[in-house]
Amino acid sequence: MESNPLRQNPAILTSRQRILNAIEHKPVDHIPLLLRFWSIGADVDQIPFDWRDEIARVKATTALGLDDTLLLEPPLGYVENYAPEELPGVASRTIKLPPAPGEEHPRLHKTFPTPLGPLEALLTWSDDWPYGEQVNFFDDYNIPRFIKPWVVNQHDLPRLTHLLAPPGAKQILQFKERAALLRQEAGRLGVLLDGGWTALGDTAMWLCGMQRILYGQMDEPGFIEQVLDVIFEWEMGRIDLLLAEGVDEIVHMAWYEGTDFWTPKNYRRLLKPRLRQMVEKVHAHGRKFRYIITKGWQPLSQDLIELGIDCLTGMDPVQDRLDLNQVKQSIGSQICLMGGLNSGIMLSTWEQTQIEEAVDHAIETLAPGGGFILYPVDAIFDNQPWEKVDVLIKRWRQHWTGHLNENSLSTAGNLAKGGFE
Repeated sequence: MESNPLRQNPAILTSRQRILNAIEHKPVDHIPLLLRFWSIGADVDQIPFDWRDEIARVKATTALGLDDTLLLEPPLGYVENYAPEELPGVASRTIKLPPAPGEEHPRLHKTFPTPLGPLEALLTWSDDWPYGEQVNFFDDYNIPRFIKPWVVNQHDLPRLTHLLAPPGAKQILQFKERAALLRQEAGRLGVLLDGGWTALGDTAMWLCGMQRILYGQMDEPGFIEQVLDVIFEWEMGRIDLLLAEGVDEIVHMAWYEGTDFWTPKNYRRLLKPRLRQMVEKVHAHGRKFRYIITKGWQPLSQDLIELGIDCLTGMDPVQDRLDLNQVKQSIGSQICLMGGLNSGIMLSTWEQTQIEEAVDHAIETLAPGGGFILYPVDAIFDNQPWEKVDVLIKRWRQHWTGHLNENSLSTAGNLAKGGFE
């Protein structure tokens, strides 16, 4: 590790200011490290503090010296949490059907009655379906199981619009109360207040299914544009609500917006013009736009620069086989880079020295010149050994303190017992 002139300095910036400085390529007291946590349904949760409650999580992570953010979701939740049944006058029905002739597995049929006819989906059910006999509206689990997706033709679009209606007075009140709480806590804890997550290509995939998007962008681009227009108008309204509550940045999820799913030509035709309007709206309010994409984004590097993306989240040298030097040279001076580490493989199978070398390489390659947030992509999973996360944290600390500091396991253990205010 090279000598860091800030090594002897204590943390002098709040986490909020540190991340904003990194996004703006301004000096920071040390490289930010942000962790995201996620459950894969494991029997044992190895994360040694309450991470499911976001305020409790931020108290724990910032007490460890890490960076974090609070997330304000739009009314009825961000896309994957969105439940149309919470809208006034919207109901649904789900029934389990026997296997079709010649098929092995039962089916789940979910219907939303609307004034313009039903919007419905039919999916294959099996013992490993994680939701019992229920079906979420937007969900990764739906995609490989669709027999009939939600949106098949133009007749489904006005029905979809009915389910993406503006929230009612009750939902707006709940949203504003949550916003007030999170603003207060973000100020007290000194962290960024995110708004989102918004989606465009991801939502289209959840509505139409992967096959329809892959073929439709080539064979029926006009129809795909109509689908995207419905999603876009819905999300732009939700962005307005988030910006009105004073979020620091809008976070856009784009796992399904890479070139594994859209040709560069169709990305530029179908997604980019709508994304540009989202970014322009956010920038007009003086806020940042963070874009999460973990694979297949390199052919779109110039497009991301042209869009004005402030922070690109998801540089993963393992799953996307990225050359971090090339990433830094190509876009690092114009877009803040958030990533540099893999989580799924690194923290499950690698040895201590491999983890340390990966941290060193990420920081030494991506940090010079500013505009870097260290982040293991996609998340710390609840079944991963915290001892390996601790290796990551210790090595990161060495880059700005010159010593290991306290073991995060003991600190986290104290936090889990309520040892902070």
